[in-house]
Amino acid sequence: MSGQKGEIVVYTKELETTPELLPNHEVFKIRIGQKLFEISGATLNSDAPNFFTQFFNTHDKNTILFVDRSEDVFIIIYRHLQGYFPDIKNEVQFTCLFADALYFQLPKLVKLIKEYDYHFTNIGGVPFKVPKSLFHEEGNRLNYFETISRISYEEIEKWESNKKPGFPPLLPPSYIARSPEFFRDILSLLGGSKLELSEERTASLIKECRYYRLNRLEQELVRAKIIYNPLTNCQEVCIALDSVSKKGVTIERLTSLHTGNQSLAVSSCLNGTEGEKAATGFHKTETDSGNNDEYEPPTKKVKHCIERHWSMLKYQRPYIDTVSHDLIFQLHSNQCKIIFNKKNKTVHVDLSREAAMLFENKFSDVLLENPDFKIDLSEYKVKLRDSQMQVESHLIIPACVSICDLTVNGAKCCNIFSLVNDSKCKGRVLDCTNLKVLNCVHGLKLHLSKSMWKLGTNNGRIILVAVKAETFSGTKEYCKMIDFL
Repeated sequence: MSGQKGEIVVYTKELETTPELLPNHEVFKIRIGQKLFEISGATLNSDAPNFFTQFFNTHDKNTILFVDRSEDVFIIIYRHLQGYFPDIKNEVQFTCLFADALYFQLPKLVKLIKEYDYHFTNIGGVPFKVPKSLFHEEGNRLNYFETISRISYEEIEKWESNKKPGFPPLLPPSYIARSPEFFRDILSLLGGSKLELSEERTASLIKECRYYRLNRLEQELVRAKIIYNPLTNCQEVCIALDSVSKKGVTIERLTSLHTGNQSLAVSSCLNGTEGEKAATGFHKTETDSGNNDEYEPPTKKVKHCIERHWSMLKYQRPYIDTVSHDLIFQLHSNQCKIIFNKKNKTVHVDLSREAAMLFENKFSDVLLENPDFKIDLSEYKVKLRDSQMQVESHLIIPACVSICDLTVNGAKCCNIFSLVNDSKCKGRVLDCTNLKVLNCVHGLKLHLSKSMWKLGTNNGRIILVAVKAETFSGTKEYCKMIDFL
């Protein structure tokens, strides 16, 4: 089709199929800001109906339309109307283009921008063009960027549905006052790269993932280890307690194999002092002499009790694991103590301050929702005074140390009973066998520096099973642990 004299106008198949709201061969003059554009009707029809087709349908074709908008942004729009894909550089250009696409009522361009393959943002003064494809995995979707975009588009849709005249809602460019360096690492990890990260940098990246709501990547960064236990024929997950997600913790019901002799489990593990002796591995038989330092606890009975008649908590890392594993959680806090009662031959763990709050935060809900017996951790709470005579809440829980790899004051302890039963062990500790009436008895108190535990439940009771622990007994031993700067 010919245009003006001496000109040949060529239309693509796509343009020929667009509605001819304006004559394709006519040229219309539009001044945007300080720049004059001469645009064919075919080009204006390519994304119609729009602001321009409405104007020139009601005005003379020789009228020059003046619009006081940015000529730089309109150049991108002009190229879109010509059939080119818009190449958006940064977050400022993105928001300006979106605003003018709405202002000029260009339906195809508005849809294209909403479905654009990138998020545009500025992190700490550095512009980023983030591929949406990086967030394809469950747990990384519905992140910070997608949430902000959805809220912004909902505001736009509300404005469009009300058909209010004037300018569309102002959407400021995305700016986030976070570290651009850490965000580069996050993009590299999302893209599948392997990075050598220090413990401190990993901790920082986990915080950044929480801010951006990249839940799966956060779980991938959390230090955890899956191991196979050939003695129980089960897989176990080792993870720090503060990294445990509450929604991944479950209690498995005891199977028929376990419950077939449940009365033995109850009588040997739970009923009074004698039950705690069996569960803790601190038990003596009737034929044992009173002060035999060579005595070792009946390991077979303890293993039978712990492994067959206690339901150990399970954990499934969100978005990572497909099945649950036996949970081994690590405590880094030294606000934990193991209390050995020499008189009653029982063991308890005393958790205080942040350690107690963390334990309660992670496990209180799942214990209360236990399908067999609801367990209320408030039954294990006591109020004690600290060294400054301040009253604080403690959690005191029965414990088992019979299978623990225990280190005391830097030396491996192969027989904790021998250590506690020693005639020199005359320290005063709390008698925790009855938390309602607290008295002091002879025993041993070990402070935990690092420890790993399992948590078991049965018949409405709980027990902490020590897997590995490093402990110290007093001030001098604590000072040995302090490193020079």
